[in-house]
Amino acid sequence: MMALTDATVASGTGLGFDLAAGETVRISTPGGEQGGDFSFLGFDQAMTRNVNGWKRFGRPWLVFSADPGMVLCDGEGEAVMEVGPCRCDGRNDIMYPGCWSEIYGDGRPGCRDLIADGLGIERAEISGMLSFFVNAEIDTTAYRGLGRVDIEPGDHITLRALRDVRAAVSACPDMEIPGWTPGDLRVEVTSLRDRMSNDQGEDQ
Repeated sequence: MMALTDATVASGTGLGFDLAAGETVRISTPGGEQGGDFSFLGFDQAMTRNVNGWKRFGRPWLVFSADPGMVLCDGEGEAVMEVGPCRCDGRNDIMYPGCWSEIYGDGRPGCRDLIADGLGIERAEISGMLSFFVNAEIDTTAYRGLGRVDIEPGDHITLRALRDVRAAVSACPDMEIPGWTPGDLRVEVTSLRDRMSNDQGEDQ
């Protein structure tokens, strides 16, 4: 089946696209080089951490990554995206807000700038981002994200839209994250029926 969207996102660039309920986006690294960020209109990191923490632990404990089966929520706590199968040494971080142009000496667009452009909103309107293919260390003093990660060709994250939504992906421009080198990301959007057909074909 042909993907509804099949695009290459070069390092330091972003892509915005529309998802209909039931469609799946698969973000992969063909060369095993780098990760990036994902967001959608209304994505709220804080509510997402809280909702999934309550669901998993039955108390207000906050989770720091979005693993398969978890949901990404809007500011009302409503589930908008569901995390599907993923493959990578790194995880899907929902703590950091993403980089922005002012932190770079050369003023290059950061992931927040790229995502905002893809969503068609002002950067300040972004309320949540998911960073994929990253690791972190945590102690009683600090959450230290963007740790060493070993990325392999074909590593990927998949997400399923639970309702119609505008989404965006950035290929992070940062060149100092351990284990990352500049490279392309591939973004594929398929319908639920197409995804099921592809999965059945791979199983045969």
